[in-house]
Formats: sequence, structure tokens, C-alpha cells
Amino acid sequence: MTTDAQFLSTKEVAEILGVHQKTVHHWLRTGRLAGTKISYRAWRIPRTALDEFIARNSNLHPKKAGQRDDIPGQTVPQSPNNLATSPDSGTRMKNYIRDIMGEDNSGQTNSK
Repeated sequence: MTTDAQFLSTKEVAEILGVHQKTVHHWLRTGRLAGTKISYRAWRIPRTALDEFIARNSNLHPKKAGQRDDIPGQTVPQSPNNLATSPDSGTRMKNYIRDIMGEDNSGQTNSK
């Protein structure tokens, strides 16, 4: 291991990002944030992993409309403000709400 590798605790990451420590734990458990579990509750997050997480979730760099970096091939539903002005806004709004709720077109909830 190199001496310049900096590891942060979940408390330090939470303070840097301005979120609760439980949120950082959730991100670590779900794989959204990379880290190493060193005991039952203790995690260590490499500074480089935190920097990548911030860059991946930042809105500072322009993206193509409707595309996300974290899910390949996945599109983000349009905002309801844009949907209300379209001619078929009723159908599009229903589809938007179904996308948010995780339902398919038949009205059944997707199981993940």
C-alpha cells in the first residue's frame, strides 16, 4: 500500500457531502459508493472513490438530455413540467408517473 492513499471514515464522508452517516452506509451497502468493510460497522472509503462518486453524481458537467452515467442504457423520465405542454400530455404524464413508481405499462409493480 502506498503512503499517499487516503482513507476516510463514513463520518468524514458524511461531513464532506453534507448527508447523514446512515446515507453513506446505504450507499456503501448498495455499491453506489466504493469502500472496504473493516469490521461489523466500520467502513473505510478511499479518497479516490469519493472523488469518483462526486464526479459521477455531479450536475456540473453537461449530459445529454435523458441519460444517466450510473446506469448504462437507462434514461431518466422527463420532468412533469415538460410533459404538461405536449399535445398528448395525459398519456405521457401517466407513463412518467409509472416510471417513477417502478410500474410497467400493465400497472403491476416491477419486482427487483
